[in-house]
Amino acid sequence: MGDGQVTPEVVIYRLCQALSKDKNADALTKTTRYALRMLSHCENTSVPNIDETALVEKIKIQLAKQDRMDAAVKIASLHRRLQQCKFLQNRWSVLYLLHSLSGKAEQKFSVGSLKFRQGLAAASTPVNGNFSNESITSSSGFGTAAPNSSRGLGTFSTLPSEIQTPNDRTSASLQSTDLSSRLGYSLTPAFGSKMQTSKFSPNTVVKADTQPTPHNQSLVPKSSSNRDRVTEDNLIHQLLYVFQGIETKNIKHSTRENAFCLNNDVDVDKRDKQLVHKLCEMGWLHNRIKKYITTRNKDKAFGLVGKAFCAALQQELNEYYKLLSVLQSQTQQSDSEGNSPLTLVKLVVWTNEPMDRLKWIASLVDNCQGKKGGTLTSMVHSFMQTGDMAARQITRRILHVVSQPIFHFINKWIYEGELYDQFLEFFVAADLSVGNERLWFDKYRMRTSMIPSFIKAEQAKKILLVGKSINFLRLVCRDRSPINLKKNQDSMKTLEDQSYGLEFASELKVRVDEAYRVTSSHLLHVLNDRYKLLTHLTAFRKFLLLGQGDFIRHLLDLLQTELDKAASLLYRHNLSGPVEAAVRASNAQFEDQDVLARLDFRLLEINPGDCGWDVFSLDYHVDPPLNTLITPDVMLVYLRVFNFLWRAKRMEYNLAVIWTKTMDQTRKLAPTLTNLQGVLHNCHTLAAEMVHFVHQMQYYIAFEVLECSWADLQEKLEQSKDLDEIITAHHDFLQSLMKRCLLDQPSSNLLMQLRSIFDQIVKFEHLQKDIYEQSNTELKARLQYERVIAESVSKGVWGVDVEKEPIEMNRRRDFRKTVIPEMRARLKVCACAYQDMVVMFLRQLRQENDANLRNLSWRLDFNEHYRSKDISAKSSKKTGRKQVSVR
Repeated sequence: MGDGQVTPEVVIYRLCQALSKDKNADALTKTTRYALRMLSHCENTSVPNIDETALVEKIKIQLAKQDRMDAAVKIASLHRRLQQCKFLQNRWSVLYLLHSLSGKAEQKFSVGSLKFRQGLAAASTPVNGNFSNESITSSSGFGTAAPNSSRGLGTFSTLPSEIQTPNDRTSASLQSTDLSSRLGYSLTPAFGSKMQTSKFSPNTVVKADTQPTPHNQSLVPKSSSNRDRVTEDNLIHQLLYVFQGIETKNIKHSTRENAFCLNNDVDVDKRDKQLVHKLCEMGWLHNRIKKYITTRNKDKAFGLVGKAFCAALQQELNEYYKLLSVLQSQTQQSDSEGNSPLTLVKLVVWTNEPMDRLKWIASLVDNCQGKKGGTLTSMVHSFMQTGDMAARQITRRILHVVSQPIFHFINKWIYEGELYDQFLEFFVAADLSVGNERLWFDKYRMRTSMIPSFIKAEQAKKILLVGKSINFLRLVCRDRSPINLKKNQDSMKTLEDQSYGLEFASELKVRVDEAYRVTSSHLLHVLNDRYKLLTHLTAFRKFLLLGQGDFIRHLLDLLQTELDKAASLLYRHNLSGPVEAAVRASNAQFEDQDVLARLDFRLLEINPGDCGWDVFSLDYHVDPPLNTLITPDVMLVYLRVFNFLWRAKRMEYNLAVIWTKTMDQTRKLAPTLTNLQGVLHNCHTLAAEMVHFVHQMQYYIAFEVLECSWADLQEKLEQSKDLDEIITAHHDFLQSLMKRCLLDQPSSNLLMQLRSIFDQIVKFEHLQKDIYEQSNTELKARLQYERVIAESVSKGVWGVDVEKEPIEMNRRRDFRKTVIPEMRARLKVCACAYQDMVVMFLRQLRQENDANLRNLSWRLDFNEHYRSKDISAKSSKKTGRKQVSVR
């Protein structure tokens, strides 16, 4: 070694020189040699391979074992504040240093170490140069000092060497060997000539679980066939760390086996090995649960329910850690009090119930993978269906915590109408892109998959309706009046006792039913009182469903002239006057002014060949919140029903006009045009058939369709408890109208046949008009001819004009032989076409499943007049087929 080179030996010599009062060179040499030998046999402390969270948990467990719970809570609070500090980058090193210093302060040094310290202070020579054989204590795994006889001499560590990782142990061994060879066995000449070489060999290694070897003997290297013998106490100490998922010196986690296993080089009994492997399952279960908690806590989208689930699992693990503290205290008592030590068999008995709990929680965690929100709550609740009372108790505690966010959502929703569901966990979903006009139908919906299993579908629907009603009142009805609902400031009652299911369901049902009843009642009161919902529905019945008879009659009388025109010739200013006049001339004038202000008419889309009757329609304007019930689709249904009723009413009105004209024209034409009496009789009989058909249809529509459906609607409206029931009742009312008025899809053939009959009635009206015009022309010509004869007679000219008489006779002959047969033929064609259409219509009615339609067919053909025609048609067809077959 060159001069001026500072080596560890020189540093230790100088340290002994500074600390020793005796400056004698021989005394300093002996003191330095003694210090070198002591340092050569001290194992270096390795840094444990644990993360920051595990280190903080270890500190809290250590304080909890010392009954210093307040300090443990304070440590947790201080650690959270420390995590928020941005300027401190290496928090783990600081925490480990503080923990190590706290452990060193509590360590008790052995007699040998005290002699070493006294030797340094007094420069005294150790007795015979031997080491003390008393054991050196260290900090235990749960933070309490405990003897460890299997650790060997001179071992100091804040954690037992068994829990060091393989890399840490290898590094520590290499450093210890290097330091021994440098300090204990190679002294340099710098210490003087009196220094002697150490009697220890450089390759001497003191192993754990062996007795110390005298300084004048060297350790014999172990053969490869020999294995380390581990005592039962050592295994128990290591198992306490394995229970926390921490690997130890002899128990490692096998990736291939996916379990904690004893090393192959450990020499233990087969029975002990089986017990150790059985107990190691607790560490595997602990890690499985802990991994789920750690992973999900980092997932920001896991939601409040998921965080509550992780918190509940952590609470269960905290209870598990308390058990481990008890087990640790048992090992300490057995060592300190001299009682029988804690054996592996006793440890199996102690951990039997905790093992079952961890298995149950791990099974719950496995089934909850990939679930969140209400689905996660339902899965936890499903684990209540077990006969194991201990498992039910665990599940009850977890469910109590997990369900709290759901109850918070429900409270906010049914009492304030607020929905704070950032992570889509609640079973009520909101679409913020929907405007207020579609709030009731589209803005809020049920997310069925998120309904917890302990909430029935009926209750979930009521919960949705309550919050939706509150928002509808505020945003659509503009109603800010308070709802007389007794809000319970406490959270909803959750899981209690063994009767959890019945008591909880009953409590939830009472709260939801009360909120539903009060909120829905308030909403209906606002709609009926402020917005006059029933008044407007009655207006629809009177005007669009033709319930106001006198108004409709006046409207037909006033609009007939205009509506007979082509649809392209109609103008709104020509129609608005008759509509207003019809209101003033009927009882409609006594309606509410708001109703009359909303009453209007519209002209539908014009198709080629349409007349005014085809495009005219009454209309009724609605605004929020009535447009929630009377939507554009509902208004379209009203217009379709009005168009059907308006066409039927037109047929009735036209036939009434036809009958009036028939009676008038018959009295005027029959006495003069005697040859026309048969034609007039046929017109009368055909008109009577049509009147009978239309009257029966009107009776069916007015009483069996409109009145019965309206009575059902009124009854349902009185029994409705919320707006949804009112909407449903109104929808059923319109569906009933559509079906019974033959406007639905299955009745399309019947409706087409009925429209053909109505069109035939219109054709008959035009035909009769032509017959009467021709007859009146003939009547006027004959009356004129008779008037000319009378004037000639009055002038004294007897007889007729020779030129005019042949012309008159020819015209009468043509009318008798040409015009009348043509009228009779056209009338017969019209009558046959009409009767064939009625026969086909009746045939289809008899095949309907609706009893009302079958009864209508009976009333239309009460004397079986059309049935006989139908049978004759069938028989003629059969006869025709037979004749064809004979030929």
